[in-house]
Amino acid sequence: MLKIRFALSSLLLAFSLVMGAPFASAHATLSSSVQKIEVTSIKMKTLKTFIDEQDMNAFTNSIKKAQHMKLLLDEESAGSIDCKMTITYGDGSSRHYFIWIMDDGRDVLIAQQKHPEDLHLKGYELNQKNSLHLTNLLKNILYQLCF
Repeated sequence: MLKIRFALSSLLLAFSLVMGAPFASAHATLSSSVQKIEVTSIKMKTLKTFIDEQDMNAFTNSIKKAQHMKLLLDEESAGSIDCKMTITYGDGSSRHYFIWIMDDGRDVLIAQQKHPEDLHLKGYELNQKNSLHLTNLLKNILYQLCF
């Protein structure tokens, strides 16, 4: 009986390691492979580059924890974009996002645009805590926005 339990436990452990490893690895790779994050204010035409791991994690973790949605980039929404953001990875690839900051920084919406012609975007609505944290990180390039 003890041998059967040990065998089942070993099998279960091996299975969970094999199945869980790709997911854990992909999750760790996403955060650790970020090389830099560049955010440009549309209104102020100023750029801020984040290379500090804690700051970069604030952006990537906020996106991971956000409420996901689909967005249409119409003329009105395109005209109200506050910032453009580029996340560059260690392999040289990058992802491009738009950032909208509303309610004095309490509500931040981020949308990923895979191709410049894309109008249907993957959106992320941040919670209030993460919104305020990102707004604080961006305050130097957004000072004209009354925060």
